Amino acid sequence: MKFLKLSLLFILCGLVKTSFSQNLILFEGSIKTESRESVFAADVLIKNIETDKVIAYTTTDSLGNFGIEVLPGTYLMEVHHLAFESYSNSLRISKDITSKQIVLNPGEERLSEVIITARKPLLEKKLDRMVLNVGNRPAFAGSNSFELLKSAPGIYTSLGNRLKLMGKSGIRLMLNGRLQQLNEDEISNFLKTLPAEDIESIEIITTPPAKYEAEGNAGIINIITKKQSGKGWNGNLALTGYYGDYGRYLGQAGFQYQGELLKTTVSYSGGKVNSFEEIEQYNNSELPEGEQRYRSFNYEPRKRFYNVLRSQVDFQINNSSNMSFSTRTSINENNRPSINQTFLTNSENNTVSSFQTSTREEVKFTNYSADLYYEYKLDSLGKKISLSASSAGFGTQNDQNFKNLFNAEENNYKERLQSDFDNDTQIHAFKLDINLPYANILWETGTKYGHTRAKNNFLFESFENDEWLKDTNLSNDFQYQEYNAAIYVSVQKELSDRWEVKAGLRGEYTATEGFSPTLEQTTTFNYFKLFPTFYLQYGASKDYQLNFTYSRRINRPDYRDLNPFITYQSPLFSNQGNPLLRPEFTHSIEFNHIIDKKYIVTPFYNFTQSYYSEFPQNVPGSAETRYTFGNIGNNQNFGLQAVIPVKFNDKIQLQQTLLALYQYYNISYNSISENPHGFFWMYQFSFNVAFSENLQAEISGNYRSSTLQGFYQIESSADLDIGFSYSFWKKKARLYAGLSDILYTNRSKVAIQYPSQSLGFTRYNDTRLLKIGFNYTFGQKNLKENISFGSASEEEQRRN
Repeated sequence: MKFLKLSLLFILCGLVKTSFSQNLILFEGSIKTESRESVFAADVLIKNIETDKVIAYTTTDSLGNFGIEVLPGTYLMEVHHLAFESYSNSLRISKDITSKQIVLNPGEERLSEVIITARKPLLEKKLDRMVLNVGNRPAFAGSNSFELLKSAPGIYTSLGNRLKLMGKSGIRLMLNGRLQQLNEDEISNFLKTLPAEDIESIEIITTPPAKYEAEGNAGIINIITKKQSGKGWNGNLALTGYYGDYGRYLGQAGFQYQGELLKTTVSYSGGKVNSFEEIEQYNNSELPEGEQRYRSFNYEPRKRFYNVLRSQVDFQINNSSNMSFSTRTSINENNRPSINQTFLTNSENNTVSSFQTSTREEVKFTNYSADLYYEYKLDSLGKKISLSASSAGFGTQNDQNFKNLFNAEENNYKERLQSDFDNDTQIHAFKLDINLPYANILWETGTKYGHTRAKNNFLFESFENDEWLKDTNLSNDFQYQEYNAAIYVSVQKELSDRWEVKAGLRGEYTATEGFSPTLEQTTTFNYFKLFPTFYLQYGASKDYQLNFTYSRRINRPDYRDLNPFITYQSPLFSNQGNPLLRPEFTHSIEFNHIIDKKYIVTPFYNFTQSYYSEFPQNVPGSAETRYTFGNIGNNQNFGLQAVIPVKFNDKIQLQQTLLALYQYYNISYNSISENPHGFFWMYQFSFNVAFSENLQAEISGNYRSSTLQGFYQIESSADLDIGFSYSFWKKKARLYAGLSDILYTNRSKVAIQYPSQSLGFTRYNDTRLLKIGFNYTFGQKNLKENISFGSASEEEQRRN
């Protein structure tokens, strides 16, 4: 059945191609010099003779030849090359006129090397995405991509340091067009290992086209690293040090080589990160036996070591096809000892009793992936077929040891527990994409199949009679399988010089099975869903453009959120997954108004069904609060985002973003029925000063008002950073320094209120940091970046 659907889709695309080919004319030609030498890589443009708008574009091959498909008519033809004078003339194309030979005159000066410097606008709004050209941001030099992204329009962090976009969670991350195999928590950790100075631009795709998986309610953030061109080799070295309450050291090394047919890139990044987390918690419960009030203080010094090795090899098989192979290996180790002091108080806040929990947690996370990609070009106009296959694996080892001390004077630990969690996840996937561009219409179609298998073993042991014994009430095995098949079609067309439209439809079939041998429990869930996308762009004038977008998206639970095992922070707090957790679905609408090519005003609305969230509940018969997940209701957001840049002169610029959002939740879970709602706003700014070509400075910051996240009321917070960067040695070396969270106001304060329980916490982290770094590039500086391609298992890996 799946093969039949795919075959019918390909037949449809073939019919579409045939019908359009009947109207289009293949116009061919050659570009030569006066001495009849071929001109390679000349730009050939076919324009509307009245509006000067580009209708079609191509470049010449190594023999100076080109081919381009257009409708019959009269056009303006232009040819451009750095070493020659430009050519421009009217051109009539018909069934009788299908070719032309052009001779270019040499420029006034033949240059052995030409360097063109152009200042891109900070913000560009395209049909289906917004592009933020960050280039060199001094405040973030020596920092990481996570800090940089928090300053991007409409992006902010929520509970647990997860990124949110325009009021929605479930962000997915791409690097140079390739989706990364990371869940929401790991996205933050990954971004902290990616240097900010390597980034050229950030694409914010709030409504991803049908080509991409429908996973992720908030959309996609695509990070584009700095690109280079030419042949040869180069390398780079970078070292950054931070100092706050603790020190941390990050290093990076990379090597690139590009030959005639072969390109290869190898990079390594690693570091030692010392930090801390301090949490103050309270938990007040109305129980049948009376009121219980707890206060706890937890201090956790953290040591994290990470190593990431990436490699990619691209091979040009012939003029029509190329192949790429890439690998990624990541090893993270975390050592997190902590001391938790808990006090039981009465209604007058006098201490009745207390106990202390000493915890040792060691986590080792290993991730590896291998991707094979093949691309075949059907013609010189951009029509192509691409195939990709992916194999990936994840492994987690989490060892914890708990010691509870109920009488500090006796110094005798009681209720000793230890746990060992092992996870092994294997993912295999295959993807096919077909790209069919024509003169003024683009067709895309494809299919994907993926299989995920995860095994989890959670062992809990208690110390009794001087020996460790398995606790059968807490230990658990959990096995999970997921099959996902998808098919999509998308079309983009210019209706006129002012109107452009793009529409797509993606269908996904998912089958899941969760099995717990310990609980003798099997949970299955199968579903088929359709995910439409629609974009409409109207260019009213050169100073005003309107974009309308709509999409339906899905946000699937992470695999670990489905596992019913229990983990403990102390006898009062534990966490447990939910195998009955279901995906949530979001409808999103946006109206983008682009004024004077720089101001962007975006009213938006999104509605999430089966909204799922973490929430706490009291364990009957005890004072323990257990955090779990559930589909707790629906969520609506009404919002407005405004991007307001101010350019004082070429050296001083101010970038501002204002986000206003009204949140409304309809929560109904167990015996709880609530409608929390409220207004949230955020202001971001970045003030840049270029003292000279080599010396730059930036002050940036943000303020976030109090906000809602399901049951959680998150208090306001702020951040202020400053940074400097200085380039020298012909800009091959760069020294940077900065101070982050100057006022030490970037923290989380959360309150939760139930009919019979109120609890909350304040979290402090090592965020006020002095950073100093150095970056040096050597070798042949201008190399072309490897071809980027999407992993076939991109969505499954993200949810490990």
